Amino acid sequence: MFELKIERYSTITLVHLLGEMLLDDAVDLRAQLEQIIKTTNAKDIALDLCSVQRVNNSGLGALVGAGATARTKDKRLMLYRPSGAVLQCLEQADILGFFPLLEDEEDLLARLSR
Repeated sequence: MFELKIERYSTITLVHLLGEMLLDDAVDLRAQLEQIIKTTNAKDIALDLCSVQRVNNSGLGALVGAGATARTKDKRLMLYRPSGAVLQCLEQADILGFFPLLEDEEDLLARLSR
């Protein structure tokens, strides 16, 4: 089970993911992320993953699919403060470089000031 909380700014849309990224929710997660990507005016979408403690390949697949959709819309899906569990899954799947990373609030504030 997960919940998305959205903050919209002129240069970036910040999406907080609360919950888990597992098989049961992967299709819904991808659909919701793609809807945000399609409707935001911002070029950058930062997905805050600091609270995600459980993730599996289905959850990663949802992220990759949403990231690909963002690229087709000339937008960028970035991962903001990914938890250790998320980083570990990204590394194990060898897709860490697929997403730009914003490691801390300083990185995010730099995007907001553009």
